[in-house]
Amino acid sequence: MSKPFQVVATPAFKTTLKKLSTFLTRKHNTVVADEAKRLIKQKVLALSDQPFSSPVSDRLSALGFMNYRQMQVGQHNLVFYRVDEQEEKVVLIVVMDSRQSIEQLLYEIMLVL
Repeated sequence: MSKPFQVVATPAFKTTLKKLSTFLTRKHNTVVADEAKRLIKQKVLALSDQPFSSPVSDRLSALGFMNYRQMQVGQHNLVFYRVDEQEEKVVLIVVMDSRQSIEQLLYEIMLVL
């Protein structure tokens, strides 16, 4: 059995998780937001054992960002991440509602960070 990869959240991931939680709380309620965060946490932790389980992201590849993976979490949430094989790390980049514009989200994140 191979050694598990370390899962690391970037500041952008943490910011977008807060944004997603706020969005879900406003649109639905805190129960829905908390359940989404719990499921996201569960799924990203599973990446330590299976870092290549998700496909390369077509959305990010179309923008020129290659080798980033896209994991579907629940019906509407997406987690974007990259795998650093040398460092044995999964680097969490952003999380978003699949109905959002990835371009708009990346723009907003650049302004915040």
